[in-house]
Amino acid sequence: MSKSTGNVVDPIVVIDEWGVDAFRYYVVRELDIGPDGNWTDASFQARYAAELANGLGNLVNRSLSMLKRYCDGVVPARHNELAPEAEQAVHETIARLRRAELQGALQSIWTLVTRANQYVDQTAPFKLAKDVAQSARLVEVLYNLAETCRVLAVLLWPFLPATAEKIYAQLGLSEAPDKLSAAAWGGLDAGHSIGEPMALFPRRDQPRN
Repeated sequence: MSKSTGNVVDPIVVIDEWGVDAFRYYVVRELDIGPDGNWTDASFQARYAAELANGLGNLVNRSLSMLKRYCDGVVPARHNELAPEAEQAVHETIARLRRAELQGALQSIWTLVTRANQYVDQTAPFKLAKDVAQSARLVEVLYNLAETCRVLAVLLWPFLPATAEKIYAQLGLSEAPDKLSAAAWGGLDAGHSIGEPMALFPRRDQPRN
C-alpha cells in the first residue's frame, strides 16, 4: 500500500491465484518488520519459482520420490550426515524467532533447503541406484534427505502451516509438525512407510491442485 499514490495489493487476489502459504512466505521473506518494504508482482513470482517451487518443493518431491522408487517408501536406518547442518539451522531459527526476527528465521531455514538440494546434486542418488555396490551409500543418502524434509516441516510450520502439514502427510506422519522440539534430528524411524509424494508448489506452467 502506498499512501501517496493510493496503490494497494489485494491479498485475497494473490491468495486465490497463488495460495495462502506462498503469500505468507513472500510477505515474511521480503517485508521485514519495521522498515518499509517493496512489493512487486515480478519479485513475488520470482521468489515463488526459485525458492518455493524449485527450492523447497523440488527438494521434497525428489527426495520422497526417490525413497519411494528405490526403497519402496520404507525409511532406512538412521544416518547423520546432514545432522550438523540441520541442527545449526534449527538453533539459528529458534534463536531468531525468540528475538522476533521473522525474516532472519526464514532465511536460516532456507540455508537448510539450499544445503539439502546441494546434497542431492553432490551425492547423485539416482546414479547410486544404478550400481549395486553403492546400495549401502544410497540408503544413507535417502535417510538424510527424508529426515531433512521432516525437520524442515517442523521449522516451516510457524510460517507455512499448510505446507508443513502436507510435508508431514507425504512422510506418512499423522501428527502435526507444530512443536519446535520435534525438529531434533532422528525423528524418522527405520521401517516407517511414507505416503505419496505430491507437488507442494506446482510450477506455473502446470495446473495447481
